Amino acid sequence: MSRVAVLDLGTNTFHLLIADIGRDQSFHVLFRAEEFVSLGEEGVERIGDLAFQRGIEQIRKYKTVIDDLKPERIIGFGTAAIRKSSNGEEFVRAVKEIIPMDLKKISGDEEAELIYQGVRRAVRLDEHPALIMDIGGGSTEFIIASKNTVFWKQSFPVGGSVLRQRFHQREPISAIEQVNLIHYLQHELEPLMLQLKQYPVKRLIGASGSFDTMAQMIAENIYSRPLDAGSTCTEISLRDFYIFCDKVIRANREERVNMKGLIWYRVDTIVPASILAGYVVESAHVHHITRSAYALKEGALWQLMQSPASEL
Repeated sequence: MSRVAVLDLGTNTFHLLIADIGRDQSFHVLFRAEEFVSLGEEGVERIGDLAFQRGIEQIRKYKTVIDDLKPERIIGFGTAAIRKSSNGEEFVRAVKEIIPMDLKKISGDEEAELIYQGVRRAVRLDEHPALIMDIGGGSTEFIIASKNTVFWKQSFPVGGSVLRQRFHQREPISAIEQVNLIHYLQHELEPLMLQLKQYPVKRLIGASGSFDTMAQMIAENIYSRPLDAGSTCTEISLRDFYIFCDKVIRANREERVNMKGLIWYRVDTIVPASILAGYVVESAHVHHITRSAYALKEGALWQLMQSPASEL
């Protein structure tokens, strides 16, 4: 058995997962955390000075956990804000000075591949193509895949923070802002729609933070119960999804703050994320929605379990 730490340094949040990997290709989670950093608060062209310092401070906090649990290997991934920003390399160097590790700025395709590997460990896929979607802060990854095959994957610059900065200035979001956002998505996601004609899907699998929040809010607001923390996936009916989206989009910021299940740091990004998810559900003619509790970090663990000595 070996102990591994995985850091996912995203545009909005920094994640740390520490797990023991068994010889039978299973893993036992010892520590899991998601902390809001807002690295891309000034956009993804450059990490702002305050955001830079917040990120480094969070790395110092994670170092205390890593020092305590003593993983044998530490790997890290920098996604949209780090790979696109002009001072991304400077940030990577600063992080590695605090926690020596294998830290890489990964491409959108690499990010999508890791997400797929994580999702297929959480959700039962079959031979039919499904659309996997991971809404981040700076980008959103789409993968069309079945149980054993990735038919297509691509990362798009339509993350929740990016869309909010560009289109959501009024509270609640205005009709014209919604129209402008939809027009933007129609243009930006045209390659996705072309692929969906070639690989029609009936199922959308939503991975990571935004879909975790959607599932949690649906559970607490519609069914008055918490989300099952031990489940690796959750089915979301189209009816519940549309009720959720309508409620979130109509609400102003104060009303969203008071909604059950909505984590404070997603109060501002949940609106454009919901519009984005709704656009995809309608455009792809989705019949079923599944939330996956696993994404990039778990995909990285799986790759390590396959060939522990390999470089990711």
